Amino acid sequence: MSPPLPLKDKAQSAIVQLSCELKPCLPSITAEWRARMFEEFRLDGRAMAALERVNLGTGFTLFCRQDFTTFHENLCYYGTRLAKLNVTTAVVARSMELYQQICEPAIQRVFPEQQVQMLAALEMFTSANFVTVSTAYSETQRKESSALLRILDAELTAANVSSLLQQVLRITTEIFGAQVGVILLLDEAKELHAQAWVGFDQELDRECGIPIGVGFTGSIAASGEPGIMPDLAQGQGVLNPLLREKAKALWGVPLKNGEAVIGVLTIGFQRPYDWLPVERDLLRAIADRSALAIHRARMTEALRERETRIAELSGHLLRAQEEERKRISRELHDETGQALMVIRLYLGMLESTASRGNKTKIRETLAVVDRTIEGIRRIIGRLSPLVLQELGLIAAIRKEAKDLATNTGVKAKVVVAQDVGRLPAETEIAIYRVVQEALHNVAKHAQAKSVTVQMSRDLAGIRVQIEDDGIGIGKTTFSGRSFGLAGMKERVGMLGGSIQVNSTRGRGTRIEVTVPASGGDPPQGPRSSRALPTLMSRTMLAGSEADQRSGSSRH
Repeated sequence: MSPPLPLKDKAQSAIVQLSCELKPCLPSITAEWRARMFEEFRLDGRAMAALERVNLGTGFTLFCRQDFTTFHENLCYYGTRLAKLNVTTAVVARSMELYQQICEPAIQRVFPEQQVQMLAALEMFTSANFVTVSTAYSETQRKESSALLRILDAELTAANVSSLLQQVLRITTEIFGAQVGVILLLDEAKELHAQAWVGFDQELDRECGIPIGVGFTGSIAASGEPGIMPDLAQGQGVLNPLLREKAKALWGVPLKNGEAVIGVLTIGFQRPYDWLPVERDLLRAIADRSALAIHRARMTEALRERETRIAELSGHLLRAQEEERKRISRELHDETGQALMVIRLYLGMLESTASRGNKTKIRETLAVVDRTIEGIRRIIGRLSPLVLQELGLIAAIRKEAKDLATNTGVKAKVVVAQDVGRLPAETEIAIYRVVQEALHNVAKHAQAKSVTVQMSRDLAGIRVQIEDDGIGIGKTTFSGRSFGLAGMKERVGMLGGSIQVNSTRGRGTRIEVTVPASGGDPPQGPRSSRALPTLMSRTMLAGSEADQRSGSSRH
C-alpha cells in the first residue's frame, strides 16, 4: 500500500525498521514526553491525548505492518481535533520536536552505525506529519469561515424570517453533523416558541410556550450563555419528549441582539457528544450572526408591512380624493352653477326694462357672470371631467391636449393605437391624471414648443408615453422632491404598473407609463349610449346660454 505521506521508499523503509526496533523503548519514551509536555504547557487530558496520537509512537504498530494510510487518517482526524481544542500549531510542532529529541538517544543506542540515516528519516517523517496536521488546521478554519459565509448568504437570499430560520438551522445541523435542530424565539410574554425545526417526523407545536428559566432552552435564555447536555441519559430536568426521543446529546446557544436574548438555537446528536472549544465558539458565532440576520429580517418585514399599509392608505386617499372631486363638481354644477344661471336670467330681464344708464352697468355685470360661469365650468372639468366619464379616456386626453394648445400655444399631438379600447374606470382615471399632471408640468415648467402623447396596447398592458422638447428636469426633481411625479408614481403603482422618467437638460423629458390592461373592454365607441343624453343636454344648455347672451345683446 503506497503511503499518503510524502516519503520516498528509502525513508519509508527506514521508518518501518525504526518502528520495529524501537518498539520496546516506546513506553519509557512516551512517559518522558508526557512529563515534559505537561511541565512545559500544562495541557488538559483531551489535548494531551490528541497530541500523543500524532506522534511517532502511536504509529509504531501500524508502521511494522507498513500501514501508513491508517496513520495518515489518524493525523487528519486528530489534527482537526487539535484545531477544535484550540491547541496552536506551535504547540504541535514543539510536541513533535520534543518526541524526536527523546527518541534520539535510543536511536543512537540501537543503530550505532546507521544513526545518521535513521535520524534523517525520523526528521523527514516528523516534517511530513506536521504538514499533514497543518493542512487539517487550515481545513478546519476554512470550514468555520465557510459556515459563517453560508449564514450570511442565507440572510441575503431568504424571502422572510421563516425562510431565514429554516436555512440557518439546516446549515448549522449540516456543519456539526447534528441529526435534529430547533430554533425558538421569545414572544412578548417572554416565552420561547418553536419557529423552525429539522429532523423531526412531525410538526412541533408553535403555540407551546417555554417560560424563561424552565428546562434546557429556558435556562439558556435566562443565562444568556451556551449550554450543553453531552449525555441525555445522565441529564435531569424538563425536556421536550421529541428531543429526548431523537437525541442523545444537546447543544444550545442563545440568540442575542446586543445584550438582549431573542431566542435559542438547539441542535441534537444521536450519540453522547461533548463539544470542543472551537465547536462551541463556532456555534456561538453562528448564533450571533443568525441573531443579527433575524433582527434585520424582522425589520425588513416590518418595513414591508408598513409600506403595504401606506400603499393601501394612499390608494384609499386617492379614491377618496376622486370621490370628493366628483362631489364638489356636482355641487358646483347643481348649486353654484344653477344659482349663477338664475342670476344671469334675472339680469337679462332687468336689462330689458332698465334705463339707458343702468343697461351699461347690467351688461358689465352680465359679462362678469358669464366669465364666472366659464371659470366654474373649467374647475368642474378639472375636478371630474365629464368627457372622461361619458366618452372615455382617449377623448379626455385629446381634450386636455387641445386645452393645452389653446391656453399656452404648445403644439400638442395625441397618437392612440386602434386596439386600446376602453379600460376599467380606475385605470382610466389613473392614466388620465398622469397625463393631466404631465401636460400641466409641460405648460408650467418645460418651456416646450411641442408635446406628444402616445398610447398603445400589447401583452404587457397599456403603454403611455408623454414626450416634450422642453428644458428637461433638474436633479432635485429626480431626487423625489416633486410631488407631481410622486403622485404619478403612486397612481401607477396602485395599478401594479411602472413609470420611467427620462430627461436631459435642454433636450426635453420623456415619461413612459405601463399599466396592466386586465378587465378592459375591446375597442369600441362611447361607454354607453345612455351617457350621451346628459352630454347632449349640457351641450344644448351651453348653446341656449349662448343664444341668451346674443339675444340680450340685441335688446
